[in-house]
Amino acid sequence: MTTFSKNINHSLWLIAIAGLLPALAGCSFTGGPRGRWGFTPQVGYGNPDRLGTHSYGFGGSEGYGIFYTLRGGSIDLDHVRGTADLTRWAYVRAYDTLRKGKGGFTVSPNFEWTTNKIKIQYPIGWKQLSQAERDKLAREAALIIAPTVGYNSMIWHEMLTWKGTHFMLFEPEFTSAFSWDDLYSDLTGSLMAIQAIKEGNVATGDYNRAMTALIQKEFQTLHVVPKQKAIAITESVRGTWHGSGKLMKRNMDTGYDDGQVTPALIPGYTDEPPISKPMPTFDGLQEFGITVKYTVSSTYFENGKLKKIAGTKSAVEPVKHFPTIMKNIEQEAIQKYGYMIR
Repeated sequence: MTTFSKNINHSLWLIAIAGLLPALAGCSFTGGPRGRWGFTPQVGYGNPDRLGTHSYGFGGSEGYGIFYTLRGGSIDLDHVRGTADLTRWAYVRAYDTLRKGKGGFTVSPNFEWTTNKIKIQYPIGWKQLSQAERDKLAREAALIIAPTVGYNSMIWHEMLTWKGTHFMLFEPEFTSAFSWDDLYSDLTGSLMAIQAIKEGNVATGDYNRAMTALIQKEFQTLHVVPKQKAIAITESVRGTWHGSGKLMKRNMDTGYDDGQVTPALIPGYTDEPPISKPMPTFDGLQEFGITVKYTVSSTYFENGKLKKIAGTKSAVEPVKHFPTIMKNIEQEAIQKYGYMIR
């Protein structure tokens, strides 16, 4: 599921289910991406020598789990893959909408009752453009819209779980909301999908092959370490960052403050700085005379809580409301729970 229900328990049966669910979930009925599981950053480690092949739908031999990188911190490969695929799906929907001059589109993560809604206003003369001209502009605009929707949808997911949403009824997902690997893994996947698409890999097979190669390359860039070293590094902060089934360290850097998302590095293992990544925005659409209104909503009870925090009676607009919601969540994390949040 692009809904990420994450395991905080070391039980082997849950890890086994994590391996099976991606194959069982398959594609959504609307053509969206397959389902995935996800892990908390101190359990379910993956082997960087067995990253496997990426698969938007059925098939493939995807590696999964938590990986530690010296310049990107803990990476949840399911979050990378899932957000990448949601971003690709948003691109396909955005491009089709723009080239046909439709009023908007929606994207819903697989197995999650959340709807990302985009309304589009076109510049004067859009319909008078040739189809080739519209296709070119639609592609460029969709490359801006898609990662913004893909990444913000995952921030919304973390907000819901922080406030109490249970995507899987047996899983107390608040325990892993905004875990220190989440947002950076999500953003990495979203940017990776756009890179694949920019290189012309839009068709499913081409996209899968491109993502397989990009994941390998990205892990090398971030300096991934072997599985046993990843375990040792993560265990070195037991009692401070995590312990007894609890995460005391969260990473709530969404990028809404300075436009960059910085990973949480476990101290003492590298002298090199973390590799920060730019948060995608709608900046650049004005070049095409296109404006969008982006809202996100869910059928879960916590949707109302988040709307109240945002101070809106209508649907939450990420660009407008997420900074206010995140301020509330960060204050709660520090004052109520005593968590480290950056």
